[in-house]
Amino acid sequence: MSPAGYSSLKQYSLTLVAVAAITALGEMLYPTFDLINILVLYLLPVLISAVRWGLGPSFFASSLGVLTFDFFFVPPVLSFAVSDVRYILTFAVFLLVALVTGTLGTRLRNEVESARDSERRTAALYALSREIAAETDLQRVLQTMVKTVAVAVGGEAVIFVPDPVGGVLTEIANTTSSSAQLDDKEQGIARWVLEDGKWAGKGTGTLSGAEHLFVPIRTDQETLAVMALGQLADELPSEQRQLIEAFANLAAIAIIRVKLAEEAEQAQWLRESEKLHTALLNSISHDLRTPLASITGAVTSLLSEESVYSRETKEILLQTIKEEAQRLNHFVANLLDMVRLESGVLKLNKEWCDIQDIVGVALRQIKDVLQGHPLRVTMPSSPPLVKADCGLIEHVMINLLENAAKYSPPGSEISISAHYTNEAMLISISDLSPSIPTAERENVFNKFYRLHYAKDVSGIGLGLSICKGIVEAHGGKIWVGPSPEYGNRFTFSLPASEPPPEGSDVE
Repeated sequence: MSPAGYSSLKQYSLTLVAVAAITALGEMLYPTFDLINILVLYLLPVLISAVRWGLGPSFFASSLGVLTFDFFFVPPVLSFAVSDVRYILTFAVFLLVALVTGTLGTRLRNEVESARDSERRTAALYALSREIAAETDLQRVLQTMVKTVAVAVGGEAVIFVPDPVGGVLTEIANTTSSSAQLDDKEQGIARWVLEDGKWAGKGTGTLSGAEHLFVPIRTDQETLAVMALGQLADELPSEQRQLIEAFANLAAIAIIRVKLAEEAEQAQWLRESEKLHTALLNSISHDLRTPLASITGAVTSLLSEESVYSRETKEILLQTIKEEAQRLNHFVANLLDMVRLESGVLKLNKEWCDIQDIVGVALRQIKDVLQGHPLRVTMPSSPPLVKADCGLIEHVMINLLENAAKYSPPGSEISISAHYTNEAMLISISDLSPSIPTAERENVFNKFYRLHYAKDVSGIGLGLSICKGIVEAHGGKIWVGPSPEYGNRFTFSLPASEPPPEGSDVE
C-alpha cells in the first residue's frame, strides 16, 4: 500500500473509533439525556474529522453517525427500521448540519494550512535573503541558494551559470545527491532555457519528458542562470510554483548584486591604479629630470662659460656631474632590477663569497653618498662563507646604505655589523633615522611604499622592495626593528651552512 493510501485508511479508522466512542458515551448518558441531545454529540466526530483530515472523513463520520444513532438508539433498537417517520426528518436535518459543519471545518483547515504554507514560504525567502545579503562571492551565494531551494521544494536542485563563451558551467552549485548529475540531454535543455528564458522540463508544456524542471533565473534584459529541480511531482501546485518563481527572482537579484559589487570593486581598483600610475609617473619623471637637469646645467656651464670659471669651480661642476650620473644610474638600475624580479627572469649566479669583501666593495661604490656619515664596521674575525650572487648582495648592501644615508641626519653615524647564528649569516645596517612605527615595519618592504615623514626625501620606494626580492631569492629573510643605540636596524640573513668544496674559487 502506498503511503497516501495508508494515511487515508488511518484517517477513516480513527473516524470510526471516534464514532464508536460517541456511541459508548451515548449509551452511558441514555436515558438521562434525550435522544436529540445524544444525536448532537455525533457532530463532534464530524467536526474533528473535517478539521483534522478533510471533507471525506467528515462525510464518512456524518453518515456513520446517523446509521449508528438509528441502530443503537432509535426504536426499534438494534435495527435500522424507524418506528416514527419523524425521525427521517431528524436524520435529514442532522446530515445537512453535519455536511455544513464538515464543509466549514474543512475550509477552515485548508485556510489554516494555506496560511502556514504562506508563512513557511515567507520565512524561507526571508531567511535566504538574510543569508545571501552579506555574501560577496557568487559561488557561496549559489550554494546557499540551492540548498535552501532543495529543502523548500522537497527535492534536489542544481544551478547552472553561463561561461564566457556562452555555454553552461554544470553544477557550479548543487545538492549532495548523486542523482543531481544531469546527462547530456538534460544539459541541452538547460542550454535551451538559458537562451530562450522560459520554463521547460517536467510539469511544463515544453520538453515535458525531462526528469527535471528547468527554471530560468533572469532579469528583464537577460537570463543569468538556470535552476534545475528534480524529484518533483508531475503537476506542481500553484503555491509551489510561486515559491520556485520567488526563489528564482531572489537568485537573480543576488547574482546582479554580486556582479555589481564586483564591477564597483574593479572600478575602484582602476581608479586607485590610475592614481598610483599618475603618482609613479610624476615621481619617476621628477627623479629622472632632477639629475638630468643638474648634469645638463653643469655641462652647459662648462661649455658656454669655460673662461669664466676657476679650476675649483670646474671641479665642483664636474663632481656634480659625476654624483648626478651615479644617482641616475642607481635609479635606473633599481627600475631594471624590479622589472627582472617582477617578470621572474632574475637568475642567481651563486658563488662562495666572503661577506667582508662584499661590504668592502659596497662601501667603495657608495663612498660619495656616505660622505659626512661616520661608519662603524663590526665583522667577525673568521666569518663563514656564503653561497650567493655576490653582485646582487652588493646591490642589497648599497641600497640599504643609501637608504640609511638618505634618512639619517647629516653627520650621524651609520653602523654595519655581521655575525653568524643558527647556520645563517646576519648582516645589519643601523642608522639614526626616525624610528619606524611597528605597524609600518612590514609595509616598508612593499613596492612604492613611502613613510609619512619621507615626503621631502627623493625616491619612489623601490630600494627596500628590491632588497627583499633579492634576499628571498637567496632563501634568506629581511626585516627592520629598533636599535638600542640607533633609530632603526635593517637586518637580512643568508644561508651559510655549507663549507666550500676543496679547490673552489672564493670571491
